[in-house]
Order: sequence, then structure tokens, then C-alpha cells
Amino acid sequence: MALIQINRRLFTNSLLASVLLLSVGSFVTFTFFTSNKTSVPNSLSKKLQIPENTDSESARHIAQKIKSVQEKIKINDHNRSTAVSLTDRAQLSKQITEIDSVHLGRSKDRHNVILSQPNYNVHIFYYPWYKNVNTDGKYAHWNHRLLPHWSDKHFMNSGQHVPPEDIGANYYPKLGAYSSADPAVIDAHMQQIRAAGPGVLSVSWYPPHFVGSSETPVDDIMMKLFDAAAKYQLKIAFHFEPFKNRSGQTLREVVKYVIETYGNHTAFYRLQSSSRQLPVFYVYDSYQIQPQLWAEALYKDGQFSIRNTKYDAIFLGLLVEFEHFNHLTDSGFDGFYTYFASNGFVYGSTWHNWPSIASEAKKRNLIFVPSIGPGYLDTRVRQWNGKNTKLRLNGKYYENAFKSALAVKPKLLSITSFNEWHEGTQVEAAVPKTVSSFKYEDYQPNGPEFYLNLTRMFVEEFRKNMVSLSESYYH
Repeated sequence: MALIQINRRLFTNSLLASVLLLSVGSFVTFTFFTSNKTSVPNSLSKKLQIPENTDSESARHIAQKIKSVQEKIKINDHNRSTAVSLTDRAQLSKQITEIDSVHLGRSKDRHNVILSQPNYNVHIFYYPWYKNVNTDGKYAHWNHRLLPHWSDKHFMNSGQHVPPEDIGANYYPKLGAYSSADPAVIDAHMQQIRAAGPGVLSVSWYPPHFVGSSETPVDDIMMKLFDAAAKYQLKIAFHFEPFKNRSGQTLREVVKYVIETYGNHTAFYRLQSSSRQLPVFYVYDSYQIQPQLWAEALYKDGQFSIRNTKYDAIFLGLLVEFEHFNHLTDSGFDGFYTYFASNGFVYGSTWHNWPSIASEAKKRNLIFVPSIGPGYLDTRVRQWNGKNTKLRLNGKYYENAFKSALAVKPKLLSITSFNEWHEGTQVEAAVPKTVSSFKYEDYQPNGPEFYLNLTRMFVEEFRKNMVSLSESYYH
């Protein structure tokens, strides 16, 4: 997702696997987080069990794997809390991945093994805008241009990346410079997200009937995403990008199109709120439009009001600065999200502000959806933006973001992102790669799926601490 005011184009066939992996996941999550006494209860008391219907060979193999994981954990007998170093955590992540690959009972296809239950209160931002020559006849986004600085003469150079070796990102995807329209890629993405635990993809989307809103139309592949999501019990919400001529009237038109086109699909996300199930729409850069224009659709008495109609929904605006609270309430938004993965970049994305933000949201009856991410790095697109870089620190940055979010007990949690490669916020699998004189960043000494495994731990911990959605959020 682009920085403020900067252009941005930028998965039981096997019951065994479910029980085993959920148990291991819960055990590892518990041991990893109990050091945070303020947010994590001491809730794990049962030993890991192997189901009775397991054949002896598999049972021995699995038991060895469990023991291997347990041996990584060192118990502090004084306070009964567990401390796992970053190196140990990386090894635990590797062990979990290995268990995922074990042949279990009669299951012949490990891709059909349910690794975790999706949590529909965890949403992950997803970008379907990538194109390549093999699938689409051309590249899009992988060939992102270098963005010059608006005033610094040292960064006025322009140019464009030349895929597939040279891409507009500091990390290189395990799937290569893929096409978002490739069915195999879509299926692989849904597998990764299903295994990691988030239940909802918040998909970056531009309305097709507003010509010129995006140079990379995505609506033509949305049904592919819906069908693949349904296969893995995932849901899809829409992340409205800043399309042209935004207003209450055009918002109603766009919502009407989305609900009439996709609303009957089993993967279309709805959230139970009060007595109704309503769609959820994220609205990026909402503050750029005057509140009275949004209010035309988002207030009951607005000229183009969608409230209490079949097009009603939960609308989440973007909170960047504290002053945007008034904009959100005056506009009629039901809540807000913070999106940016760079701690300290703006007021809304600054972790130590979240307690006061949560308090203000409660006063105004707004849903607060904090956004967390594994890091931030966009210097392959914005060479001048190094000051906003947030190093991943072998997962420590991601962990701190999660703990900060968990501390304010949010009802919904968002993750930035699954695959926003331009800004280096992705949790999608990445691999080491060196081309010419450039070496891409990677997740070493951890494996390509390290941040997917961390996400799974966080999602399971969030499930245990989740607050039910029971309030009414209507204006």
C-alpha cells in the first residue's frame, strides 16, 4: 500500500493432522508467549495426544517429531514461564513445517490436510495486481518504476525494473514473478493463508466501471479468488482503493455492484453485528473525501443512504492522524483500521498510541482494527524512504506488533500484508536470490515459510484472547 499522498500501484481429510497440528501449534504458541504476563493466560495443561486410530509407524514418527519440538523448550522452574530465543523459535518453526509434511494415516495428499482452523476475525490484506508475460502477455507491478522524490535532487532518478530477475521489491517470492490470475498461484496462495490461520482476505480492489481508476484492473479475477477461497474455507472482503469521483453516490453504486455480483457466493464475508450479518468494506485513504460526501451514503438520513437497506454494510475508514476521528464520525463510518506496517510512520500506525486510540474508539462507538506487519522495506521503489524502513529482526518486530495489538483487546485484527511486495510487508514465502550486483533480502536463517508459521502462532493466540462482537455499530 502506498505511503500517504504518494501514488501506489504498487487449507479434514485427516482428523489426525487437525488434532496433532492444532495441539503442536497451541503448545508452541503458549510457550512462546507466556513471558508476556499481561496478555497471555496460563491455559495449557493437557499433554499432546496421538489419536487412537493412528497406525504404529506414523505414531512413532509423529511422537519423535513432537519430542523434537519439546526438547527445544527450556522451562524456567522459578516462574513457570517459558523463554524461547529467536534462534530456538526459528528452529521450532522449521520443525512445525516438517510435521506438516509427514505422511499421516491414509492421507496421500498433504495439501488436503487441514493445518489450522481459519479465524474469521483475522483479516489479511491481499493484492491481486501482479501480471507476467506467460499468463497475461505483459508484466504489471513486478516492473514497478522507481519513484523520484518530490523535492530531493539526490533522488530524482526514474527508471523501471525489468522482470523476472529484476523486480520492484526488496524480497523475492518463492513463486517467482507470478501472475495473480494464474490458477496455480491462486491455489498456492489460498493454501498458504489457510495454513497460516487468517480467515478473511481483504482484497485490494478497484471498481471496473470507473475507467482510469487503476492501470491494473483486478475485478476480472475476483471470481477465481472467491472460488479458490471457498475451497479452503476462507472468506473475502473488499479493500476499496481510491477510485475516481468518490462520493456517497458513487460509493452506493460500487457497494450495489459488489453485493449484486458477489454477495451470494459462499466465500463472501459477512460479520455478525447486532441482529444482522453484514459485509465489511475497508476504505483506503477515506480521509481524502469530505465527510459530508460520505455521509450521503453512510448516515440514515443521507440522500443516497444505504443504511437499513440490502446494501448496508460495516465500513472501515483509514485512521492516519488523531484529527481523523472527527472525520470518521462525521462521515458515518462504523470503524477504522490503521494499515501501515511501519511503527511510528503516522499517529495511527504508532503502537504506543493504540491504547489511547482504543479508548477514543470506545467513546465514539467505533470498531478499532489495528494493523500489524512483519516489517517495512520499500527502497527498491522509493530509494529515498529508508527512514521508514523497519527491519524484521528474525520475527521480533512482528511479535512486538502483535503484542501491542493484543494488549488493546481488539475485536478484529488485520495483517499488512500477505503479498504487498513493493513495501516489504509480505508474509508470503520468500527465497534467497542474487542477480547481477543486487542481493535480495530473505528470511534466513529461517525458511521461506517462517512468517507464515509466525502468523499461525499469532492467530491461534488471538483466538484465545478474542473478544466477541456483540455491540451495535450503526449510525
